[in-house]
Amino acid sequence: MTNISKIDDSKKPVEVFTGSSKSDFINSASFEQLALGQNITSHTEQASDAKWTRKLFALPAYYWVLIAQIIVILPHAAHLPLWLIGFAVVSIAAQLPRIKAKFKKLRHLKRVYQGMQMLGFLLGLVGLWLTYNTAFGLDMGVAFLVLCLISKLWELYKRRDAYVVLNLSLFVLAALFLMDQGLVTTLEVIIGAVIILLAFIALNDDGNTRGDGRLRTLGVLGLGALPLLVVLFLFFPRLPPLWSVQLSGQQATTGVSDSMSPGDFANLGQSTELAFRVEFADKRPPQQQLYWRGLVFSDFDGVTWRPSPQQQQWRPAPQMPVWIENAFATIPDEVKVAPTSYEVILEPTQQNWLFGLDYPFAQRQDISITSNFTLLKDQPVTQQFRYDVLQFAPMRIDPVLSEALRRLNLALPADGNPQARALAKRLFAQSGSDPTRYIAAIERWINQTEFRYTLSPPRLNNNRIDEFLFETKAGFCEHYSSSFTFMMRAAGIPARVVAGYQGGELSRSGNVWEVRQKDAHAWTEVWLEGQGWVRVDPTAFVAPERVEQGMDALTQSQGAAMFGDGASAQISYQQYQMLQTLRRLSDQASYYWQKDVVGYDQDKQADSLLKWFNIRSVMQQIIWLAVSAITVMAILIFVIWQRRRKRWHLADLPLAQLSRRIGKVDKSLARDDSEGQLAWLERVALAIDSNAEGGTDSRLTDSGHSEIVQAKIMQIQQDYRQLRYGRLSALEISDKEYQIVLKQLKKNVGELF
Repeated sequence: MTNISKIDDSKKPVEVFTGSSKSDFINSASFEQLALGQNITSHTEQASDAKWTRKLFALPAYYWVLIAQIIVILPHAAHLPLWLIGFAVVSIAAQLPRIKAKFKKLRHLKRVYQGMQMLGFLLGLVGLWLTYNTAFGLDMGVAFLVLCLISKLWELYKRRDAYVVLNLSLFVLAALFLMDQGLVTTLEVIIGAVIILLAFIALNDDGNTRGDGRLRTLGVLGLGALPLLVVLFLFFPRLPPLWSVQLSGQQATTGVSDSMSPGDFANLGQSTELAFRVEFADKRPPQQQLYWRGLVFSDFDGVTWRPSPQQQQWRPAPQMPVWIENAFATIPDEVKVAPTSYEVILEPTQQNWLFGLDYPFAQRQDISITSNFTLLKDQPVTQQFRYDVLQFAPMRIDPVLSEALRRLNLALPADGNPQARALAKRLFAQSGSDPTRYIAAIERWINQTEFRYTLSPPRLNNNRIDEFLFETKAGFCEHYSSSFTFMMRAAGIPARVVAGYQGGELSRSGNVWEVRQKDAHAWTEVWLEGQGWVRVDPTAFVAPERVEQGMDALTQSQGAAMFGDGASAQISYQQYQMLQTLRRLSDQASYYWQKDVVGYDQDKQADSLLKWFNIRSVMQQIIWLAVSAITVMAILIFVIWQRRRKRWHLADLPLAQLSRRIGKVDKSLARDDSEGQLAWLERVALAIDSNAEGGTDSRLTDSGHSEIVQAKIMQIQQDYRQLRYGRLSALEISDKEYQIVLKQLKKNVGELF
């Protein structure tokens, strides 16, 4: 491709070739040779002192195709089985020319690779079936697409094979958005798309051993596509996301588990990973009231707490479930307040339970609510999920407890933890068998004993309650809630554990509430006569600042002591601080990306188009899309045309116009592109003089005027030399003397013929 854009002081406009000269080209079969393990040193003909960037862009197209495969497949390692990623690595490595060159009898290369292709594909299908146990599913489909790409690499011999591989790579790259639409994934896709484009460019410029012009071509393609991308984003009708399909695989994700035993939340408390964001419609409740309810654990086997299957489930309907109406009806009118409305943006958990403030209620058709006030989605949350919630507080939950629920929430193993049982009976008796006084007695006992709150609690064995209460006396929220609930039941008071999050913090922008994994929490609900289920947080007995100020404030106040003793605790604390800062910045960027880009759905698009362009119908939207796209493309074509057209020096332009006039009369006398201006004028003068001497009338002039024409041509040559090569060439174009001579040149040219 040529581009005539430079102006210099040579005899003619300079044509700038964006590629390399012909002497820099190797034979056109370089791709095929590398694909067969031949000519593997041809790409090293560059200067040894060239920069690594120049060497990179100068790589032959075959290597760029392989690089693209690494960049495309690597991001899928987060959700694809490891054996498939391993097969991909082996397949890419097997395509290296040096590996192929090991096969000395090249006539057998294709036969061996064809056998590997068929064997790998068939074994891959078996592996996918054994991994996912289904022939359908989103992650199964993505894995199959990657397997097809890997298998195609085993028949990479010609350019057409490379085009198929690169086009298939674009689909594999786009499949990343089926798994996640976060900012990191978007950056991975952008990088992958750039590498694939460079591979396409290299395929069409494979003989360019210096790599000149490849990056510039990429820039032209990228910058030219950006305006069209903006137009399509704004006006193209939004469609429901295809990636809302449920994943068949259950990938482990940090979050609240479906069971709890002391030690589970200790590691979780050190994570600054985002759990969910909340946007409040009105005033946010105080920090100490932000209990984000998740699961309720009633079953206890002596070690682990689990949810009980004995709970009712209600789906949205015109009326509220009976237990909600009863709970709200028992509150005096003077105490009742309007429910708090807020929206939760939950990060993927791969589980179907949701989180909401005590006590949550949602009216979405895909969200149900249990009698324990746990919100359940109909499918696991595999992508970021938004849902609106109402908080009803205060409420009286189960003011009359059924016999079945009483037995369930009093159940304890027949044996185990004898010290805790004995302590519970003694304190309950000392409290006059009054549950309220008994709770206060436990709080006093904890405060009088050297209990401490720590993120690195010691390991516990079989009798975990006894070991914690009477030996280690150091634990996290789950240790306190588990032990407190056990002692309640040991005294004959129904109790259960609630797992979720507590607190949170404002985002850097100050308008969004962020709850992180470090805010994971567990507390206790105790059933009291006439009051129903009452929340008691035994963690507040030991570390009230954890509830009143939040986990971050507690960590700041206690510092490295929260992470244990010694130098390792100090290192852990510093790492925690650094990661927390980085996560806040990345989460803020991710929030705006999800909200303004990924969350630009049908409703937001309609509102934006109405606000900015007064578009009220789909037809208007399509018309705006067509007009905007055509306008952008027209501008791009005009810019490309402007860059490609010839740029003339002010002294060259009159002569170019003269050449066009002469060419209309006698094409043989028009200036050739490779001909200098002065040489061309000399040729025209000689042609006119030859016609005059021969006595023939030229179509340009007759013999009577030849001398006048000759004189004007000589004057034009003289003026041109001064303007381009003489003293005047050193002056500014705006100089008065320069302009006088230029004006004289234009006048003489205009008077010719």
